[in-house]
Amino acid sequence: MASNASVADRRGFAAVLLFGALLVAAALLLPAFPVDETRYLTVAWEMRATGSWSLPTLNFEPYAHKPPLLFWLINASWSAFGLGVWPARMVGVGATVVVLIFTHGLDRRLGPARSPGLALSALMLLGLPLFIILGGSIMFDMLLTATVSGAMLALWIAGRSGDGRAFLAYGAAIGLGLLAKGPVVMLFTVPAAVLARYWIAPEHRPGWFLRIGAALALGALMGLAWALRAASLGGPDYAAMLLWKQSAGRIASSFAHARPFWFYLPVLLLFCAPLLVWRPAWIGLRRSLERSTPARNFFLGWILPGLLGLSLISGKQIHYLLPLLPAMTLLVSLGVRGVALRDADRFAWAVLAVGLLIAAVALVREDDRLFANDSTLVSIVSQISVPQLLLTGTLTVAAIALFRGSAQRTLMGLATANLIFLGSLALETRAAVAGLFDLQPLADVVQRVRGRPIAVAQRTRGELGFLARLDRPVVFVPEAELPSWFARHPDGVAIIRKRSSSPQPDAPLPGTALYRGKYRLQDEFLVVSAPMQ
Repeated sequence: MASNASVADRRGFAAVLLFGALLVAAALLLPAFPVDETRYLTVAWEMRATGSWSLPTLNFEPYAHKPPLLFWLINASWSAFGLGVWPARMVGVGATVVVLIFTHGLDRRLGPARSPGLALSALMLLGLPLFIILGGSIMFDMLLTATVSGAMLALWIAGRSGDGRAFLAYGAAIGLGLLAKGPVVMLFTVPAAVLARYWIAPEHRPGWFLRIGAALALGALMGLAWALRAASLGGPDYAAMLLWKQSAGRIASSFAHARPFWFYLPVLLLFCAPLLVWRPAWIGLRRSLERSTPARNFFLGWILPGLLGLSLISGKQIHYLLPLLPAMTLLVSLGVRGVALRDADRFAWAVLAVGLLIAAVALVREDDRLFANDSTLVSIVSQISVPQLLLTGTLTVAAIALFRGSAQRTLMGLATANLIFLGSLALETRAAVAGLFDLQPLADVVQRVRGRPIAVAQRTRGELGFLARLDRPVVFVPEAELPSWFARHPDGVAIIRKRSSSPQPDAPLPGTALYRGKYRLQDEFLVVSAPMQ
């Protein structure tokens, strides 16, 4: 007969799966967020509309900012489930599952499994809110993290067993990483291979760098096979942008997101917030760092060069740290094994949850006074009802309190609480988020007139290409020149974006506003057509 502990483990794992599925369902209801998600959807749509699978385009012009793997996978999901935002969002969800599988697999290879179910490191990832939020986004970073996790799992197997297939898998994963987000994959996967003398089995050192070089050559060939083809199709300017400015050029200077060297230190605390109040995590980290073991050295070779490299590059974003999170949870899990748990360890999470609940109730009741100058936040917060908040808080605290015993069950409680919280938040605020960010109503209007000439008064970033299913480029026409453009295109339509607080012109443009919608309560869209003669 199964022991009470194993039954509890299975029930806990089932709870994680259940609430994980509910969170995915809630996330799939979200609209595409401007400007990044709508832009990437448009690139994928134009790839599908034109059949140009090698050369990504935006507004039907070559787009060199990102490689094609995400766009390919979005199209594969559309082929399986139909056109829409939610099938595209499933790509990120699938990548998140792959990261958890690879992290679990690497964790299990560090020592004998203590109990069935997800490994400690994978459960830690499920307990990190930012990790889960980014997993549901239509972005490149979780896809990159999946390729990095796969490469590092293969590298560990290669260094500890010498299996030739692991070297092939390592090279193939790097090749997919190049297709996912470009050369940055090397920053996370190559340093540990170069520092192999600190962690590989001594009998596998002879010929190591020759085999690693062959694996890297395989990955480079996979990336170059696409890049050279795209460069030949896109022309010299596109080739220069793709092969230099969007990779090596970013190291010296950033086109966007320039931030100070120390930017990622507070971001790390933000990512790991729930674990910061868990005593065993600190004990586990200290134990892991104190003992020089092959696994510790391997994870440090993954984390430290990656963190230093990201800090040196001027362009910084919170989600760039994502590929380091599996290594961090694996490093902590090394030392957590064997730590004696106390009820106070779970009590700290419960106190944190209750404190956040009290703060959230105060926020909901006082939002007009606390955020009088931030109408966007007020609109979102005002959708959260106090009873729903109390229910969510009760379930969150209960999940933490009910899982007792081993570190695995404790982390199951954290993961379950996190999934309950995020799922409830997504459902509660969906209407407000859609009202603030959903451009589909505007796109529906544009779609009805897409056969007519369309001009934009500001440079397009692809906000409407997929949502309106545009099959031709829109033309940039400065607002001051729109009257003359309308004279040449009497059946034309113009899309104007301006601040809601901007004064209205004394002499309005000719035409009728077909749609007047707001974005983030600060920007206003007008669809203006020439007057009928």
